[in-house]
Amino acid sequence: METMTISLTPYAFGSPLITWAGLATLAGLLIGGALFARSAAPLGASRRDACAITLAASLGGIAGARLLHIADYPSFYADAPFQALYLWNGGLSLWGAVLGGLAAGLWRAGRAGLAPAETADAAALPGLAGVAVGWTGSAAAGDPAGAASSLPWAIAYAHPASPAFADGAAAHPVAAYELLLTAAVALGAWRWGRRAPRGMLAPLALAAWGAGRFLIAFVRLDPAWLGLQQTQWIGLIALTAAAFCALRSRRSGNRRNSRPGRFPLSRE
Repeated sequence: METMTISLTPYAFGSPLITWAGLATLAGLLIGGALFARSAAPLGASRRDACAITLAASLGGIAGARLLHIADYPSFYADAPFQALYLWNGGLSLWGAVLGGLAAGLWRAGRAGLAPAETADAAALPGLAGVAVGWTGSAAAGDPAGAASSLPWAIAYAHPASPAFADGAAAHPVAAYELLLTAAVALGAWRWGRRAPRGMLAPLALAAWGAGRFLIAFVRLDPAWLGLQQTQWIGLIALTAAAFCALRSRRSGNRRNSRPGRFPLSRE
């Protein structure tokens, strides 16, 4: 079987400051924000509140994404600290974006008088949808790089500027794996989200997503700490936090019988 080859440049419109991954991420933010405005309305959030929460989450996500990436490559940034400000030069951690965005978004939701747990639940499906859209640009451009592979679905990224470029060798399409994982977790949240205990949809979705990313990381080419990559360590923390939330919810007996209003795209 002939290996699938993608020769698309990572840069959009010939500009080194604009990438396909960046444009897809922006589209994901807009789509996720629009869906969140709908899902947060039954909680009492106005459209203005939803926009403010989305903006805070976006800024917090950018900061968190950069900080965790710097933590992954400390020696590089120690030699060139000014590179930390070059956001257009790649180097963003998705876990950092999710955790930073979640923290900032919940902080802003608290200022608007919204319950943190229910706000996080309302953001789960929109957030997953936005992340999935963002992965489409990365999948097309080959970012991040994967380990060499001879599997039938392995892809050879032919453009020299692609992070996955390997002189014509095929590799695991890591971004495609991430896209499929995120879409699957989003589908699960849409299909079974109404059955989750109150305040548990977001932790459960985060745990499922973290577990999947833990497995995908075995074919990623990223630095390892004590045998595991940063993605895997944070995934383990997410699983532990979800287990703690489940135990706490079970003890309190705070079961979700129904959600206020209609969850976006949910099945009645």
